Amino acid sequence: MSTTYRIAQVAQRSGFTPAALRYYEDIGLVAPASRTDAGYRLYDETSLERLRFIARAKQLGCSLDEIADLVTAWDGGRCAP
Repeated sequence: MSTTYRIAQVAQRSGFTPAALRYYEDIGLVAPASRTDAGYRLYDETSLERLRFIARAKQLGCSLDEIADLVTAWDGGRCAP
């Protein structure tokens, strides 16, 4: 069974606020999180890896539109780590 994290834990680990995490999910930068029966978002290691990628791109000065293009390339296998 893989490890899952709630939004507060992911916020702490990633450096993004819970509001930013929800926004990134809404605009498609991060895949929609699975939910508990009570409706809490659950993130996995893949989500954390994606957020680390987004954080690095932001540090390099990329806009969210540019990051969305990079994420699409990554998901399509056209981008090596």
